[in-house]
Amino acid sequence: MRGLVRYAAGYVVDFFRERVTAGDFREERVGRVLVGAGLDAKSRATVYRLFPEAELRLFHGRIGLWRVRRARPDAVCIPMAGGGLRERAIGLLSGAKHKLLVPSPDYVYRLGMRRGSAALLWAAIDRFLLAPLALIWLGAAAVGM
Repeated sequence: MRGLVRYAAGYVVDFFRERVTAGDFREERVGRVLVGAGLDAKSRATVYRLFPEAELRLFHGRIGLWRVRRARPDAVCIPMAGGGLRERAIGLLSGAKHKLLVPSPDYVYRLGMRRGSAALLWAAIDRFLLAPLALIWLGAAAVGM
């Protein structure tokens, strides 16, 4: 049952994320970035490349949520591996404008859709309607052969 819940949560998180690069933040001034203590050295180097002029501060699961919110971060980098569940929850509730998921040093994802409601509607239709219909059609075609 626990595996099923993790799969469903991963499916939803996968739906609401976009891959980001350093060019996505060139127009914005990002001054303070919270970085989860669960990030390894390579992932931190990736964060440095994304925000070269920002002040990076470490946070961990033992820090209280109100203390993190008072820091008023512009972005928070949440480790998807290595950090604890409490650290991830504090990162999500930090009040930062940009919530970035860091599953590995090669990938950084923005949690949320930045292209507006039309892109969100199309993504919902694609993910929850067209993809299951395509799987059913492939299954029926495989059985029919």
